[in-house]
Amino acid sequence: MGSAGKRGRHLVAAGCCIVLATLQTAQAGALAPAQADPVALLAAARPDAPLPAAGTDDLYLEAIINGTPTHTIARLRLRDGRLSAAAGELRALGIRIDDLQPDANGLVALDGVAGLRYTYEVRAQQVRFVLDDARRVPDVLTVHARPRVPPTSGTGLVLNYDAYLQPTTPGGDGASLGVFSEQRFFHPGGVFSNSGVALAARGADRYTRLETSWSHADPERLTTLRLGDTVTAALGWSRAVRLGGVQWQRNFDLRPDLVTYPLPLLSASAAVPTAVDLYVNNVRQFSGQARGGPFVLNAAPAVTGAGQAVIVVKDALGRDVVTSVPLYIDTGLLAAGLSDYAVEAGFLRNQYGVHTFDYARSPALSASLRYGLSGSLTLESHAEAARGLANLGAGMRTRLGQAGVVSGAASVARGGDASGAQGSLGYQYRAPGIAIDLQGTRTFGTYQDLASTAGAPFYRSLLRGTVSRPVGRTGSVALSYIGLSVPGSDRSRIVSLSYAALLGRDLSLSASAYQDLADSRARGVLLTFSMALGRDANAAASVGSDHGRAEATVSAVRTPDYAGGFGWQLQSGRSGAQRRSLAQVNYRGRYGDAFAAVQEINGQASTALDAAGSLVLMDGAVLPGRRINDAFALVTTEGMADVPVTFENRLMGRTNAQGHLLVPDLVAYENNRVAIDPLALPINARLAASAATLAPTDRSGVLVHFHVETFRGAQLRLVDALEQPLPAGSHATLARTGARYPIGYDGLAFIDALETEDIVRVDDVDPPCAAHVVYPADAGALPTLGPLRCMPREAAP
Repeated sequence: MGSAGKRGRHLVAAGCCIVLATLQTAQAGALAPAQADPVALLAAARPDAPLPAAGTDDLYLEAIINGTPTHTIARLRLRDGRLSAAAGELRALGIRIDDLQPDANGLVALDGVAGLRYTYEVRAQQVRFVLDDARRVPDVLTVHARPRVPPTSGTGLVLNYDAYLQPTTPGGDGASLGVFSEQRFFHPGGVFSNSGVALAARGADRYTRLETSWSHADPERLTTLRLGDTVTAALGWSRAVRLGGVQWQRNFDLRPDLVTYPLPLLSASAAVPTAVDLYVNNVRQFSGQARGGPFVLNAAPAVTGAGQAVIVVKDALGRDVVTSVPLYIDTGLLAAGLSDYAVEAGFLRNQYGVHTFDYARSPALSASLRYGLSGSLTLESHAEAARGLANLGAGMRTRLGQAGVVSGAASVARGGDASGAQGSLGYQYRAPGIAIDLQGTRTFGTYQDLASTAGAPFYRSLLRGTVSRPVGRTGSVALSYIGLSVPGSDRSRIVSLSYAALLGRDLSLSASAYQDLADSRARGVLLTFSMALGRDANAAASVGSDHGRAEATVSAVRTPDYAGGFGWQLQSGRSGAQRRSLAQVNYRGRYGDAFAAVQEINGQASTALDAAGSLVLMDGAVLPGRRINDAFALVTTEGMADVPVTFENRLMGRTNAQGHLLVPDLVAYENNRVAIDPLALPINARLAASAATLAPTDRSGVLVHFHVETFRGAQLRLVDALEQPLPAGSHATLARTGARYPIGYDGLAFIDALETEDIVRVDDVDPPCAAHVVYPADAGALPTLGPLRCMPREAAP
């Protein structure tokens, strides 16, 4: 009985220890249910214990997926020995549930789920999932792009000009002056622009207006509204026309980061957490980390046409696992569900560049639409209407897997009593080893569109084709054919062959020949050698013939640096009996571009001068600069002169006496980084930020404020009445502002807000004291003043 009693006491003690240990673990980790099931507690003594078969409990367990900790506590429900979980809980763990049906309580039973197995380890308070790739939600690996900056626009006026003067002409007709000008007012509400050309010559003084319009862009909706002179949108099988009226269109340029064409699905699976590398045509384009399991790369491969994508990961043994994905990317397609459209209404513009106000008397309408029906099919439609004209067409563009892209369209038109139709068909294929581009268009009957009513007849047929491929390591060869038939003109059927190659580091060769199969006399050849002369200059020599006329030219060119400087151009040549020579000097400066040229044709000389630039009215200043065709920034340092300014780390110049500098050539709607050099500021200057990232709107300017302020500061050497430095760690208080400054060794304290005279108190010494500070008028930046006696408060001045 004693022995049996001892064994019984041992079993009871062991059971109690198990219960206490389990309760303690649950309390420490907060992983066990609040009311422990005795069956579960006893089962915890064995690692392979089965699930408890009775009761209902909420469990908070660490989730392990395919042996990899998720560092997530999952809430599961234990009922009748089976685990279930809320749909959102499973989704958060990366488990695919779109094919599972939750019960009335919103729970999904884990038993019997295809591709999912689990083990509940009671003692470790873990649930271990074993998931097939098909049951897991793929991770999405994304290229880390710079955050987009909201587009902004300031308010101001830009005056662009380009003046061309010919003091002498070969015919001796006297001097002539032509000036192109643009007046552009920009505002957050839109851009108003007017442009024209003024000509002053003997008997021909006139001004011709080119375009006048107001436009407003909406980056949120990706649309642009334009009033005034505009050019209608056109598809690959329709023609654009100029009209005066209104245009409303989708504008993807407002979001340069948006990929509008369909991207291939680049996916793979990793057995363990691993690095992921993406190679496209043997060029690495992405590197990232995968957590293990299936993943998808959300990256736009930098390739057009056919290619090969290779995804490389590591397996559990550290070996490379390679997944190859064939690609064919066509930027002419639209991604599924994406649309592109344009609608115009107005009056056709006639004789643009010749007359200022020559518009049709009756209105015209034009509309275009493209829609991505799927990742491989884009539908197109186009319609035009005017008095006596109706034109309607539809087309498509589709990808043939890896075999290229086919496009086709058909349209019908009726004008007056005549009608006609147009059909087009095309094929494109591009790969590293070959490129093919074939396109054919033919009209039937009397086909008309808005362009033909404006005086540009539609061709009867157009066939063109180009086949090109690389040759050797640095060469390429291309064969082209163009067949054109226009009513009232001779038919042309031109075949051309071209070759280009690098012959060395600084020498290149190009050769071309053409023959019109419809005219045996229309043929020509051209052979050109080019050679680099240093970093910024090159020379070229060419020889050939055209229509039986021999030609030869030699030239040398040096382009001015973007930062500014001089350039030049020399050219001499002969074409048949005509001899021609040219000498030109170019200059690029901060305030514009200019050149002077002397030209001789068959012994008769002429001269020309040209100057181009701009004037900007903004922020109360008038600033000259280079011609501004797109966006720009006006930097202000609020009166601080001679401060270096950089644009994308390129030095653009120094601020003028008023603290302004004009920075041209910004990219609209893109992130542009403009900065100043803080090391060039005075030592007593304070700067809140030295760089700014901005995204200007189209053809507008942005004012970039760099708040630079100078302060009157000094290092004070504070001593007590006995000429001993005040103790380090005490604080000096500027009586005028209440600001406190720490005192260091030797009684030194730096104060950055001094006036001509100030009182400085030191309250944490015994006795408290005060010092009188006088800032000398002739003191340099940040002087050291003192020693200053800090007298006891009652004796202080």
